[in-house]
Amino acid sequence: MQQTAATTQVISKSYMSGLFLKCGLFFTAGLLLTGIILYFSAHQPLGPTYQESFSRLAQLKEEMLMKSIITYCLITALILAGVVFITVIYSHRVVGPLVGIKRVVKAVTAGDLTQAVHIRKKDAIQPMATALNTLIDSYRLKIQLIDQQVKSLQDSLNRPGDQPQPSEIAAQAKKISDTLTSLHLQ
Repeated sequence: MQQTAATTQVISKSYMSGLFLKCGLFFTAGLLLTGIILYFSAHQPLGPTYQESFSRLAQLKEEMLMKSIITYCLITALILAGVVFITVIYSHRVVGPLVGIKRVVKAVTAGDLTQAVHIRKKDAIQPMATALNTLIDSYRLKIQLIDQQVKSLQDSLNRPGDQPQPSEIAAQAKKISDTLTSLHLQ
């Protein structure tokens, strides 16, 4: 049997690029902040004489090294915290909906076709949730159609007085069979 179903992307292409872009922005902001802090900490008067200026430069060299190390460590910690925060937010956009989808799939497996996946518009797997909701709706409608066709057949068999013709029963059975065939159960 050939399948002509269009493939749907589960996670949008912009998801990963957005994650990397935001992490890159945090990194760039950290570099700029480090540069600004070091620039302003280096702006100090040297002294009126050559000896005092030379002494101040030696002292400034040590101060700059310590300030650079401290600033680098603080900015690195802030960048890492920002990246972790963004990663948690982005992973929540995937894991949260997957938990909801798992709940709906369990309910549908148990026979409850009234369930639907409800997710936020910014969640990463919205195409998958939409496809699952479409699948559930389609099967619910087909099962309702089969139920109506079976009831119609039962009504025609249970009519008091006149019995249905075999051709009428065969036509109703064919409708039910065609609907079941459309479910591709085999």
